[in-house]
Amino acid sequence: MKKIYTLVAAFAVAGTITAQTTIDFENHPLAGAETHDNGNDGVGAFDFGGTTFDYNYNAAGSYFSGFAISNHTDVTTAGFTNQYSAYPGSGADASSNFAIFYDFYNGGINTNDAAVRIDSFELTNTTYAYLSMRDGDGYGKQFGSIYDADGLEDGTNGEDFFMVTIYAENFDQTEIDSVEFYLADYRFTDNTMDYIVDDWNTIDLTGFGFDVSTIRFAFASSDVNSWGIKTPAYIAIDNVSTQSVSGVKTLLADNFSMYPNPAVDVVNVTGGNGTIEVRNAMGQLISTSKHNTNSQIDVSKFQSGVYFITLKDDNGVRTQQFVKQ
Repeated sequence: MKKIYTLVAAFAVAGTITAQTTIDFENHPLAGAETHDNGNDGVGAFDFGGTTFDYNYNAAGSYFSGFAISNHTDVTTAGFTNQYSAYPGSGADASSNFAIFYDFYNGGINTNDAAVRIDSFELTNTTYAYLSMRDGDGYGKQFGSIYDADGLEDGTNGEDFFMVTIYAENFDQTEIDSVEFYLADYRFTDNTMDYIVDDWNTIDLTGFGFDVSTIRFAFASSDVNSWGIKTPAYIAIDNVSTQSVSGVKTLLADNFSMYPNPAVDVVNVTGGNGTIEVRNAMGQLISTSKHNTNSQIDVSKFQSGVYFITLKDDNGVRTQQFVKQ
């Protein structure tokens, strides 16, 4: 199942779109099946029509950081030797190629052009990170356990998490914002809700109040020591969608409002006409309903947490966040 994570959006686009491109890595040459390109020519970037993916290869240590392009499909082999596989077993939409990002080098994705923005991309866990969290691997702990990899109580009470923060910048770096995505979350009161992401998820960047030219990544985990996080700091990325913004006029859309926020029993939605979707923080669809100017959503049985209400109508798609207490 593909999940969509959308930022709070109040913008609609009008005018002529000059170009839209999806970077799916399928045309990047690889030596064959179950292979990868980790940029072993040194420090540089993979260039896809001007949009670049930074990498840094250390020949002395034979290790990479930043981005690598891969078609590895191994979802069963644990450990570092399987660092180039995405856990779903393929790229997004069952494609062959995808990118792996390893957080050792402060690299990112750059359009290198003020007239090109990044609208969205898809990401998931790598096999290396997924199996480390699910089973433990001698260095990283098994998520949900009260013990670290050395068998000592680690103070987490098994309430573990692995998260990536996606930092977005405009072209001249005068505007910066971020969104967090949980690759694993074991902090729920109801343990049946604990999860490790095992499929591709869409990250929508159009809700920022600026055109995104650069994105960078930072990882956090409940499993840490004095050297940093012990969870393998990897993600897989695919289908990076970019769009030319030359001659495109961005207008403030007809907003919809909702109240109260936080909410206990009901959320009132006003403005617009169309369809309302409610999703939880994992991107799972909770409800869908028709909307005509005024609607009331019963949230009394929702578990406490963050939810997203999306209104789809002739003005476009707008999403707002609310908190259920």
